[in-house]
Amino acid sequence: MAQGDNKPARRFCVFEKRSPREAAPIVAETVLSNQIKLEGRLQSTSNIKFDGEIIGDLTTEGDLSVGQNGRVQGNVGGRNVVVGGTIHGNVSTSGRLEILATGKVFGDIVVGSLIIDEGGILRGKSAVHGEEAHASVVSVGVRLEGAAATA
Repeated sequence: MAQGDNKPARRFCVFEKRSPREAAPIVAETVLSNQIKLEGRLQSTSNIKFDGEIIGDLTTEGDLSVGQNGRVQGNVGGRNVVVGGTIHGNVSTSGRLEILATGKVFGDIVVGSLIIDEGGILRGKSAVHGEEAHASVVSVGVRLEGAAATA
């Protein structure tokens, strides 16, 4: 408190505990269920909800949601990307990358913005619009394993 001021000092915190939430739903024009297993490259212009397994790149001009059962071994790209499953590869999006509590990304990311829920994992380097990212962690318990981002 400042002398003569009875108001407590205002605190700002990088970490914020939030209740678990669901990502904004992506209206998927293409849905690939957990019974799908692909090898090769999947490219689309539509929004995709992916719950299967793919060994290869998965890219779309629309939004991409990798569901809780989704497994990708390859690079991923889309306008906005939501990860509830596991990606072993790099992620590129001009929009937002959202890693949910069940999501794991093992690779480098280049994004417009980044949200990692409590429990979500990012292991790799991060850049925002081509600049080295400075961590803006919005949840307690987020693990940035081996990430290049610094606060």
